[in-house]
Amino acid sequence: MEKITIMRYLIASTWMFVLLLITGIASAASTDGSKTGEMDMLVNMLRDKGLITAEDSATILKQPGGGTASRSDIKAVIDLLRSKGSISDQEAVNFLQKLTAKPVKEEQAAAPAPEKIEPDMVPAISPDDEDTVKATLNMILVKQGVLGSDEAEQISERLGKKWTKSDESDVIAAPDVEIEYHRTTLPREGLLSDVDQLVAEGLLAKDEAERVKARFLRKLSLERVTDDIGTNLRQDLHSQIEEKIVPIPEWTRRFKLSGDIRLRYEGDFFGNNNADFLSPSNTSALFNSQVDRQRFQMRARLGVTAQVNDQVEAGIGLATGSASNPVSTTTTFGDFFDRQTFLLDLGYLKWTPSPSVTLWGGRFPNPFFFSDLVWSPNLNFDGMALSLTPRLTSHIDLFLNGGAFPVQEVELSSHDKWLYAGQLGVRYQNEEKLTAKLAAAYYFFDNMNGIANTTSNPTANNWTAPAFQEKGNTLFDISPTSTILTAYASKFHELDIIGTLDLGYWDPVRVILLADYVNNLGFNQNVVNALTGTSVKKETEGYQFGVTVGYPVITAFGQWNTYLYYKHLESDAVCDAFADPDFHLGGTNAKGWQTAVNFGLAKNTWLTARWLTANEISGPPLSIDVFQLDLNARF
Repeated sequence: MEKITIMRYLIASTWMFVLLLITGIASAASTDGSKTGEMDMLVNMLRDKGLITAEDSATILKQPGGGTASRSDIKAVIDLLRSKGSISDQEAVNFLQKLTAKPVKEEQAAAPAPEKIEPDMVPAISPDDEDTVKATLNMILVKQGVLGSDEAEQISERLGKKWTKSDESDVIAAPDVEIEYHRTTLPREGLLSDVDQLVAEGLLAKDEAERVKARFLRKLSLERVTDDIGTNLRQDLHSQIEEKIVPIPEWTRRFKLSGDIRLRYEGDFFGNNNADFLSPSNTSALFNSQVDRQRFQMRARLGVTAQVNDQVEAGIGLATGSASNPVSTTTTFGDFFDRQTFLLDLGYLKWTPSPSVTLWGGRFPNPFFFSDLVWSPNLNFDGMALSLTPRLTSHIDLFLNGGAFPVQEVELSSHDKWLYAGQLGVRYQNEEKLTAKLAAAYYFFDNMNGIANTTSNPTANNWTAPAFQEKGNTLFDISPTSTILTAYASKFHELDIIGTLDLGYWDPVRVILLADYVNNLGFNQNVVNALTGTSVKKETEGYQFGVTVGYPVITAFGQWNTYLYYKHLESDAVCDAFADPDFHLGGTNAKGWQTAVNFGLAKNTWLTARWLTANEISGPPLSIDVFQLDLNARF
């Protein structure tokens, strides 16, 4: 506080001395030979504010120069001090009130008193400083509700010329004319004195001044009445609220409820030349590859988060879907009006000991920077994850994500299936106009590949068959009997490199570019050939690129966005169990386009039209087109 006061003193004193010496204010004398003139008023005010010392004030008043201070000079100093924050706006107004109440020049004070002015004819009296008079009119009288802005302008036009009331098109304080309302905060006596000063300076006729005063006094009376009414109403309302409203418990403020509902029409259209395929999860049956389908579906999700303390958050989420399908929360209508299943989709604790460190435990959203090339957008992870986001510069952040996730716990076996993953990335942001992200991730699936059973123990390795799979990966039969039981022939050690570029130069419309590449480094062609008994082509790469244009999130009517992506995902590029279930109706070994348009219908309500067209990359023909029309709402 002491440093701030000294700095204000130095700034104010330096500027004041420069202005005083240049304009000659330092030698300004009072009108009566005593130390009570405008210059004395200014110096005394600065000394009282503590901006100058008593020694400084004596030095200023003794400066040579012989000049006289004009009101514009003193007003300039006041405005400067007010802009520097050395004095308040109210103090500046009070000083101007005192200034306008005093004569300005010695010769003006020594001049004989003017003759009595008739109400209909006011002789021209040129004020010494028009700026000070205009400041009084606008900064004080208009802002305090004494004059209207039009009246202040009309009075200003009378400065420096003769005028008669008969020449005026408007009448000051006419009985049938209202002025804009401003609440009065300054003392009544000082404002009435300002009106009298305008009469003395020849800017108001006496009858005009009387009407102005009468109107002003009526306004003050009404303000007192309304203030009393308002005070009584507030007291009554406060007492009624205290009596009738039960206080909300503090613990409820720590909870947040959210959710969404999606209604969907989906059409699945299959190519005429599609081959027949066995279902990977049930090799005794065919999956549909030729008969077009039309389905009505729904997704409903409900979540609640609780702020346990400043560092710990707890979350629980429920969603529709199937207990045997981890990549979709959509349920299909048409089961004889049976009730739909609502499952635990989230259940986690999130600990944030610092803004750049977050630790997850339980079942939580995907903690990685990803696209639907590798992971289904609806897939949540079980296990533990750590996120670090250190800041390098004001524009550059690093992010490090990692975790361990149990995929399948196998009873009576030490070979449980796990996913170990880590990701390192960098994020650049320049004032929300440009945001770029680039990251590399490594997803290591342990014990995911199959192990063949033996005739002596034909079920010992059945646990190596996946608990859930879609289609596309290279499989082999692990059963030595006539019963077919398939498992993955390849290991999955996936290297994923992903980047986005978010251009906000046309905000709120944004352009977002995306590119993603994945390669399964765990594929061993010799091992796969030995397990399958055939020569399997190595197809372990995938890539996706595209652009999104529009509002990043649809929250209101008329907001929109659209996107276009191309995807190429080879058979063993990723584990097909966790791939996007909509493109090619799930799995890998697919290439094609997807596009969509989103349009806001109302607050947090929007319509989505989406088209996905995909063909197989290798093997028998399998062409699948999917059309989806969604009505979405969130809360």
